[in-house]
Amino acid sequence: MWYTLGTVETSTTGEATCDVQVPQGSAWFSGHFPGDPVLPGIAQLGIVYDVLCRSLGDQPRIAGFSRVKFRKILRPQDCLKITIAPKNEAGGLYAFRIAASGEIACSGNLTLRKPDDILEKGVCEHDEG
Repeated sequence: MWYTLGTVETSTTGEATCDVQVPQGSAWFSGHFPGDPVLPGIAQLGIVYDVLCRSLGDQPRIAGFSRVKFRKILRPQDCLKITIAPKNEAGGLYAFRIAASGEIACSGNLTLRKPDDILEKGVCEHDEG
């Protein structure tokens, strides 16, 4: 794995937190940018998804991200604190934030894809005519 993921702790409210470190030698930094390494936004969103999967014990599909704000540049060896909390009782919508040195570096919402009706029912209806 291209980063070190700490233990994911989940509260009784469903909020998950985890410490993450991306080492200097990560491939993400090699071309982004030479001499001035920055952790790309897509890598940050990937970490958020991985932490959510660990907290849920599943790998649900992503429907999308929204209201994402990148507020601080993340560098090699930054210790990141990922926090993810459910936003609705029905499930599927989560607010997240990434903090580094006590400052919010990235925040937004993550929506998981709802299972297709056919998958929920577990039955295929066929016309045999």
